[in-house]
Amino acid sequence: MSLQETPNIQRYANGDIIVSEGIVSNNAYIVFEGKVNITKKVDKKSILINTLSKGEVFGEMGLISQSVRSASVVAVGNVTIGVIEREQFEAIVSKLPDDLRAIVNALVERLRYTSGRLSKIGLELEKTRNVISFFSSQH
Repeated sequence: MSLQETPNIQRYANGDIIVSEGIVSNNAYIVFEGKVNITKKVDKKSILINTLSKGEVFGEMGLISQSVRSASVVAVGNVTIGVIEREQFEAIVSKLPDDLRAIVNALVERLRYTSGRLSKIGLELEKTRNVISFFSSQH
């Protein structure tokens, strides 16, 4: 079975939370229709990491690394997604050679670290823009 053939379809309306950051990962998802925003909390503020659309997958990092969700996913407009259950995902991944799985796990951990760092940089950039805007409005 390919990822596109998942029998579990879910629909969401604009603003619905599909995945919450910090929750244990049990599924990955593929966007069939619409768009989703990937956000990460940094210092109690939600930072936009990415926007995904039709054909793109999210939630795979938590399944590969067997860890909690590193970000939240929110529907943008009406969204239809396919749910890729852990068993289906593991069946696909189990066909990979052990050494390749180790490389994939290392890449996921590096991506998780990089996403966290970029989120902090994004927050600092926003703070800097606010300061510049404040001083610009003073003149």
